Parts: sequence; C-alpha cells; structure tokens
Amino acid sequence: MLFSCSAFAQNTAQDKEIKVFITCEYCYAEYLRTQITWVNFVQDQFVSDIDLRVASIGTGSGGWDFKLFFTGKNQFAGMTDTLHFVTNAINTDAESMEMMLKRVKLGLVRYAAKTGLLETLEIASSDNKHNEDVGVGSNPEHDKWNAWVMRINGNANIQAQKVFQNGDFSGNIRASQIKETHKFDIRLGANYSEQRFNYDGQKSVYILRSQNAGMSYVHSLNDRWSAGGFVNVEVGDFSNYDYFQNTSLAIEYDVFPYKEAQTKLVTFSYNIGAKYYDFQDTTIFNKTTLLAPAHGLNVGSSFTQDWGSFSGGIYASSFLNEFERYRYGSWINFDVRIFKGLSVSSYMSFNLVRDQVNIRKQGATDAEVLLQQQELLTDYNFYTYLGLSYRFGSIYNNVVNPRFDFSN
Repeated sequence: MLFSCSAFAQNTAQDKEIKVFITCEYCYAEYLRTQITWVNFVQDQFVSDIDLRVASIGTGSGGWDFKLFFTGKNQFAGMTDTLHFVTNAINTDAESMEMMLKRVKLGLVRYAAKTGLLETLEIASSDNKHNEDVGVGSNPEHDKWNAWVMRINGNANIQAQKVFQNGDFSGNIRASQIKETHKFDIRLGANYSEQRFNYDGQKSVYILRSQNAGMSYVHSLNDRWSAGGFVNVEVGDFSNYDYFQNTSLAIEYDVFPYKEAQTKLVTFSYNIGAKYYDFQDTTIFNKTTLLAPAHGLNVGSSFTQDWGSFSGGIYASSFLNEFERYRYGSWINFDVRIFKGLSVSSYMSFNLVRDQVNIRKQGATDAEVLLQQQELLTDYNFYTYLGLSYRFGSIYNNVVNPRFDFSN
C-alpha cells in the first residue's frame, strides 16, 4: 500500500501545533520546509516535538539508501517510527525529492493525528505493484547489466597569470558490481601536473605524472563477517615509483550487523600480503627494487544519532620481515550538538611514519621542496580542524527565500 497525505491549516504559529527538528547531511531540507506547511520546522532540537533524523548510505548502483527515524517528545513522548526507501543512479533530484517528501509526510501523520490537525488531514491510498521502489532494494533478475556500473571521469584545472601557469589533468575509469553476496571493483586512473614559472628572466618547468590501477573482491560470509582480496598498482614521479604493487588478503568483522551501517558501524579488519617496489632513483637504503611481506590491522567506527555524528578509527601496519618498518595512525571526525544552538565539529588525524623505503638518495632541491615535487622523509604527519558554532534567535525555520542569492 502506498499512502499520500496532505493537510491544510491556517498559516499561523498557533495552528501549526507540531515543531519538527531535522538532522541530516543531505535530505532536501529546504524543499521539505516549503512543501510541508502544516508543521513548524525549528532550528533548535531542545524546543522540538519531533526529532527527524535522516541517515543515508551509498548503494552499489550509485544511488542512496535512506532511513528516516522519527522520535516523539513532549506530548508525543514514547512514539517512535522508522521509514526506509532507496533511490538509484538514474533518479533525478526532482524524483528523489518527491520520494523523500512522501516518506516524511507519511511519518508525520501519526503525530498529527494526536493533535487538532486530525480534522484537516486528508489521506488517500492505492495498491500499486509497479511503484517507483520495485527492484531497487534488490536488483531484478532481468537486469541486463547484472548490477555492473561503469564510470568514466575526466578533469582539467588550468590557472594562469603573467609569471605563473599551472595545469592539472586527470582521468579515471571504474567498473563495479555490488550485491548483497559480494563486491567487485576495478579501477584505472592517471594524472598529469605541470607548473611553469617565468620571473625576472628565469624560466622553470616542473612536471609530475602518475598512473594507478586497482582491483578488489569482497565476499559476504554472513551478516557480520566478510573476506576479500586486493591488488593496487602505482607508477608515480612524486613517490619515486617506476612500479609499485601491493597485494593482500583480508578478513573483517562488524560488531553490529552490516544492515545497520547507516546508523552504527564498528569493524575490525586484518590484512596480510606483499609489497613490491621498483624505484625510479636509488633510495636512501641503496635500493633500486624491494620485495617485502606486510600486514596490517584496522579498526573503524561510525555513528549517526540524534545528538550528531561521529566516525573514527586506528590502524597499524608493518613489514613482516622488518618490524622496524611500520606505520601507526588514527583519525576522528565528529559534529556534535552540545546544547540548544551550540555545536562543535572537528576532524583530526595523526600518523607515525617509519616505512618510507622509497625516499630518493640524492635528496631534493629547494625548489622541489617548496613546490612539493617529491616525497620527503618524515617521522609523522597530522591534520587538525576544529569548528564551533552558536545559533540563536527565532526558533522557526519554515521560510525559504532565494532572492538575490547569486548576486550576494
């Protein structure tokens, strides 16, 4: 059964008895606010009657799998609900917006029925077996592509002034097949970067080239375990690679069933394999080639809840024949609401580096260091971002006014 709902009420704050707060990264929030006018959308979670959290995760076809979590508060305390739908790669934004709108309206009906809006609701239903969701959650048997998706991308970035010109050109090809039973992915890519300088009669040209390829296969063992094989190949001036290949086998365990990945995911994975290096120039270890067995452990997590979102992980890897060649690292990313309009967001990563076997023995010139033309020896690297925001004022958030947006 498909349900559609429309409600009509006077456009006053008193008549709109329901206050709704939305938490999502991309759920067409502005469209929802302009189309559902019989509730009040608010900017402060602490004054809302209903918290709507929209979680999403990419699908194998290039679409999105959405889950809508409704949590009632105040007069709706104890009333919760979850709705689910999936878009595919050929759905336009307009189609996806209508699908989202329909589910949000439907989810709000049971709350509206507890208020004075009950008298203004009009509900229609129909039994339509050929609706827009058929065959999306699980690919239909007559799919002539058998879930294979191909992507071809090309990018060019050119900037210039009198003394400096820069061009970056890249392209990649990717083919993937993603089903519940397995994931198969093949990719090829190339990049060309050129910088030209003409200053005070001195002309200089710096060029970096790289190519990469990869193939992976992951098999679903059950709802918590999976196993896979991975091959990655790279040729690159920056990293001193005439040829580099990393081949490994891996196994992964998820603390929660994989089907709950939209809201909570905690995985432990272990990989073991071998790395082969063919260097462009002799390295600081007087090597031109190197073959080394290697292994690694990775722990990752992500949570999307009413209070915000969090993801983070730690990893460790090393050569099996030289444990002093290792790399440890961690990262964390969160966006959390502290209280009322106050929220904090951050991304931080830190890595201890002891496995740079590819550093050129001859070193780099001052210009190559400043322009980052080759990889340099380091013991660590880190990145930190921290943001704090506070919003106050009117709690209502019903109006969208796009006038002069582009001019401003």
